[in-house]
Amino acid sequence: MASRYPFVMIGPCALPNNSALLALIGLFLIIFVSAIGCIREEDISLEQRSHQLAAQLMCPICDGQTIDGSNAQISQDMRQKVRELLDEGKTNGEIKDYFVLRYGEDILAAPEGSGFNLLAWVVPVFIVFGGVGIALLTIKNMRKAGIQAQSSPTPAAQNGDLSDFLAQVDRDLSGVAESASSARDSNPSNPQNDEANS
Repeated sequence: MASRYPFVMIGPCALPNNSALLALIGLFLIIFVSAIGCIREEDISLEQRSHQLAAQLMCPICDGQTIDGSNAQISQDMRQKVRELLDEGKTNGEIKDYFVLRYGEDILAAPEGSGFNLLAWVVPVFIVFGGVGIALLTIKNMRKAGIQAQSSPTPAAQNGDLSDFLAQVDRDLSGVAESASSARDSNPSNPQNDEANS
């Protein structure tokens, strides 16, 4: 029977069904892409652009710090140069290119999204979506196994009595012990049989 609700009850909590989950993911992606695409360089002040660029440029002498977070003299000079270039009307891309020409590609805090560096941008997305997919499949399989276990209990558990099951185990174990002893007695190369015969 199909549910008319977007959520299907499984156990004590409700999970969204596949169509509702896909619609929700699609909605988040649309909002994320539209939010990124709406912000332009002209919409923010020069001070905000200065901080934004300072957070994207690495300090050449500091270990793992941007010029925004470093107090080294070269970082202060670079922040001043960023502000001067912004006052001249340069775009963010032109300012980054200015520093890349002087210090190399390592001056950028985040690699450019082209060539081999594109892997640094794409692989984490696949890892996150793969992890979420594996987690969802695991939850689905665990719930399915739980439902099957609840719907088909063992015959011994139905009666609440394990005596029949234990009696069967005893019979099986005694049969195995008898066959092992008969095999040992019938084996002529057995050292125990040689000692008994002598």
